[in-house]
Amino acid sequence: MPKKKDQNELDFTKWSEAKQLAVMGALDPLVWLYTNKIMLGGGRYKIKDHEYQAGIFEETHNRQVVIKGAQLGFTECWILKTLHGMIHGTYKSGALYLFPTQNDVGDFTKSRFDPLIEANPAIGSFVQSTDSQHIKRVGQGFLFLRGARATKSIGGEKKSSASLKSIPVDRIVFDERDEMSDEMVTLAEERVSHSHVKELMYLGTPTIPDFGVDQAYKDSDQRIWLIKCQHCGTDTCLELEFPNCIKRDVKTGKRLRVCKKCGQEIFPRDGKWVAQYPDKSKDLVGWWISQLNSVYIDPGKILDLYNNPPNGDLSEVMNSKLGRAYIASENRLTQNLVWGCCGLDQMKYSHSGPCFMGVDVGKALNVVIGYRKTRQLMKIIKICEVDSFNDLHELGNRYNVVSCVIDYKLEIHKVREFQASENYTVFACDYVERKTGTASWDERDKMIKVNRTEICDATHELVINPGKLELPTRNDVMEKFVFQMCNIAKTLVDDQFGGKIYRYRSLGSTIKKPDHYRHALNYALLASKRCGIKSDSDMVAKYFNLGRKSRSSTSWMAA
Repeated sequence: MPKKKDQNELDFTKWSEAKQLAVMGALDPLVWLYTNKIMLGGGRYKIKDHEYQAGIFEETHNRQVVIKGAQLGFTECWILKTLHGMIHGTYKSGALYLFPTQNDVGDFTKSRFDPLIEANPAIGSFVQSTDSQHIKRVGQGFLFLRGARATKSIGGEKKSSASLKSIPVDRIVFDERDEMSDEMVTLAEERVSHSHVKELMYLGTPTIPDFGVDQAYKDSDQRIWLIKCQHCGTDTCLELEFPNCIKRDVKTGKRLRVCKKCGQEIFPRDGKWVAQYPDKSKDLVGWWISQLNSVYIDPGKILDLYNNPPNGDLSEVMNSKLGRAYIASENRLTQNLVWGCCGLDQMKYSHSGPCFMGVDVGKALNVVIGYRKTRQLMKIIKICEVDSFNDLHELGNRYNVVSCVIDYKLEIHKVREFQASENYTVFACDYVERKTGTASWDERDKMIKVNRTEICDATHELVINPGKLELPTRNDVMEKFVFQMCNIAKTLVDDQFGGKIYRYRSLGSTIKKPDHYRHALNYALLASKRCGIKSDSDMVAKYFNLGRKSRSSTSWMAA
């Protein structure tokens, strides 16, 4: 017996061609683009030469991430998909398109969004309030265009932005996610809390490994663009096979994309998206595409830049050309490097001193205690996390601490009380970005101002140079310490004056990837500058423990 047709099921066969196209346009963004002859960048949008974009338009998963090379059309791709959803009622509560800064919003509106509206009546007829750069009414909802930079800081750490508050939406696109702070991303994500749709789209050129879009892609089903060879049928992913996938044609001298098996030329148009980890598809869909798949870019030039990077720095080539996260070894510690500083000694329960102590202040107090074994070598004897300043006081006594540097901003009053209560020198440290050179020690207020990048550089040098730092042997606490030591990296960022500056940034949220022990070591290094050397202290003690007769005839310097 034939199955009875569901009355709610669409029967396209009885509809006119125009009605079929209208319904398909409401369901499928690509059909909508073609049937409405959407103009983009001076010409009609076409999937030809952008075949990899089809999967993006057709995917309906509510959480997606794209890691990509520059200039591959994904910003336009996702703004068009967002507009399609708003026009056809998918995002009735509106959508938020988030850029790194407000300046980026202005540039996008003037150069891309407004021309898109003017050139396409199929879009413009649904858009109102186009005189505003930051908000557009599209269909039943509002499209918010915002910058992700914080407008204020709370308590020295927590960041907030008035422009991201009170905006209920169904969809958020994070464009260039790695240029946004984790705090602001988390704040923005709350905007879909009351939505039944809850679409979160992360897009950008990757920067640092295990950070931002790179980490999100690793958590996804990791789709890659596999190109089928028309000669042997083998699938090749250019991103995974580079640089071996680029060969020079002996006849023409032209560099070609080639099959990994037979070496014949292959073409990006013959590709398809394949998930490397399909079991993760239910949680997060991820896409990786590079300029190697752009027919507008000579792959040979990418190979040349890879082999001879400008100024010897591979970062730009790896990030913008190949869509890969990358950081030079001198800009980030590895766990193997930190483990290499470990000796055979267990952590000490107490010590005769003189010891120094560095303390990072958060929900708990992260502590690093050590002494100067020689003028060149810092020996760390205790690493721990304690709950209160009373615990810190007890540690100071037990290890005969003579010099302490402690994080200043989060608990200013408690830090000041601790300073007043101890019988040894305690300096509060304030990180500053604009100051350069040596740390400034204010003896009257017991304050230190030090450039954050420079002190992080200093502890980096401690680790990578043998004979500078000795850590306790491996244990559970050391596992945490080593993990946190590697959770920051130095990157080149834009400064407020339009130039470039190196700054260390955390590689994730402070909850998932804390870096407290790295800062505790920074403070310990500063504290060690005001701490005597253990060998000198032993000699002094030996001298004063001798009898009077011995002291009268023996110099402690010769002991």
